[in-house]
Parts: sequence; C-alpha cells; structure tokens
Amino acid sequence: MTDFRLNRSAVTLALVLFSVGVHAETPKLDEKVKAILPLCASCHGIDGISSVGLYPNLSGQKPEYLAKQLHDFKAGRRNDPVMRPMAEPLDDAAIDALSRYFSKVKPPK
Repeated sequence: MTDFRLNRSAVTLALVLFSVGVHAETPKLDEKVKAILPLCASCHGIDGISSVGLYPNLSGQKPEYLAKQLHDFKAGRRNDPVMRPMAEPLDDAAIDALSRYFSKVKPPK
C-alpha cells in the first residue's frame, strides 16, 4: 500500500510541476522521457535539481556520466537500494533518452 501511495504522490507532484511551469530551461521531452520522468522527478526534481540534499542534482551533467551511472545501477555494479529497482526496467534507449534530457536541462539561476 505504501508503494502505491509513494508512486501516486510522485506522479501527482510531477503533474503539478508540469502544470505550473518549470523555472529551468527545459528541453523538449521525447516519449520515452515523458513516460519515465515523473518517477525520476520525485527525487531528483523535474528540472534535475533535487530539493532534498540526499539526492544528487542531474541537471547539466554529462550524458555519458548519467548513462554510466544508470547502467551500473541496473547491472548491480553500483549498489543502491533505491536506484537499482528504478534502473532495472530501463532499456538502453530509455537510459540514453533520460541521460540526454537531464544533460540539456539548464539549472535555474
């Protein structure tokens, strides 16, 4: 029950952020990113800037770095109890799309 509430809250938060606008300069979303972004945004922020110090900012990171981290989480080479289950269902195309998206997002000034 908690997982459902957490996921529902993440999706709701993402939809609210989309509806009120994002202060960062956000690149156009492709379909793969649109489908996955609400889950990422629940911790890392819709603009790649986390509001919680525990989670890293993704905005402006190099796409190769982001892709490597996601591949490492997925393969278990980098162990994190939160990120591994998030990365496991991602295919290469989704990882590439997310990496490109967050690398192009300009952080708010």
